[in-house]
Amino acid sequence: MSRLPPLLLRLMLLLAAALAGNFLLPSPSGPAFAEESVMNWRATLPQVRAHQDAPAYRARRRSDVAPRYPDDASLGLHMPALKLDVPIMADPNAPSIAILGDSMADALNSGFEGDPVLRSAYRLMHRTSSASGLVREDYFSWQKTIATLLAEQPGLSALVIMIGLNDRQNIRAGGQNLEPLSEPWREDYRKRVDAILTLARDAKVPVFWVGLPLMRSPKLSEDLMALNMLIRERVAIFGQTFVETVDAFADASGAFSATGPDVIGDNVRLRGADGIHFTPAGQRKLAFFVDRALSRLPSERPAPAMATLPAVTALPAVPAPVRLPAGLGQGWNASPGGIILPPRRPAIGEVHPVLPARQANSLVERQSPVYGDTTNRNLFDRGLVPAARPGRSDDHGWR
Repeated sequence: MSRLPPLLLRLMLLLAAALAGNFLLPSPSGPAFAEESVMNWRATLPQVRAHQDAPAYRARRRSDVAPRYPDDASLGLHMPALKLDVPIMADPNAPSIAILGDSMADALNSGFEGDPVLRSAYRLMHRTSSASGLVREDYFSWQKTIATLLAEQPGLSALVIMIGLNDRQNIRAGGQNLEPLSEPWREDYRKRVDAILTLARDAKVPVFWVGLPLMRSPKLSEDLMALNMLIRERVAIFGQTFVETVDAFADASGAFSATGPDVIGDNVRLRGADGIHFTPAGQRKLAFFVDRALSRLPSERPAPAMATLPAVTALPAVPAPVRLPAGLGQGWNASPGGIILPPRRPAIGEVHPVLPARQANSLVERQSPVYGDTTNRNLFDRGLVPAARPGRSDDHGWR
């Protein structure tokens, strides 16, 4: 067998490497024949990235949008976001209200505190106990707390009470355990409500008792609605205000709804995951309805004082003008203070009415003016256009 030429041998080696697949597999250093090849047709396939966990969803904000010109930041043209909180000064003459109750009253107080307008419109006093109620007086006595509060705050404008969520339990009275919502239990509960209302009546402080809303649990809602009815009756007897909240947090059919319109009409979530408490939007809505009831309070702001104007001194009487001699000027007057010029007439000449003024009580009595010339009578009475003068622009007799 004759010896093959070197060029032919090299081509055969390249063909064998291509058929074996070695030509398509890149190596760290690369084969010698690949570097020496003039037409390197290796295809580099994209590498598959390892799976990465997707980041948690976050609503896009305006600050997430990339700037239009990337180089503006390096030039210092992007100003940092500034947030200016303008404090609203509390009105020292604003009515002072005390918010009392359990965890529902905590939500109501948060609704007032979360709105800067309401926070400045009232002087708020927060007196709440989350696990309290009117049943367990051994744990927390609201009667004693309110009596102390009224004694310490004689200028209190109103009491806002929202309580009853924790009152579905036995009442110990006279050595007996009264079943919740039984008739003996209701009678004892009425006495406890009356005791609080009596304290406010004696102190001459109005009471705004806020009713409890619907809950997700049907049994809990039924019991709380019965409690609302009992309290509403006692509040009405004492002439105080009961604030309804059932319709505000119910759907169109009157059932419990965790979502609904907020104070600006957006459909948002109003109730918490437990189906009892409120979200910040629900707290703000609850405060909104209470604020509507509180708006009936007589305003304690003093009326603005009228500006005292300086006393107006009587002007000295001007004596009647004295007619000067005819040589001084026609119509000129003289007085001790100097010469008074008469009012000058406009330069258009004397003005005379065309027709005498006529008065009539109705349109029927008004008479058409009598025109003395034929031209005006034809124009205004008969509607005939007068003939054009010869040679004038509206004279078309030459046509």
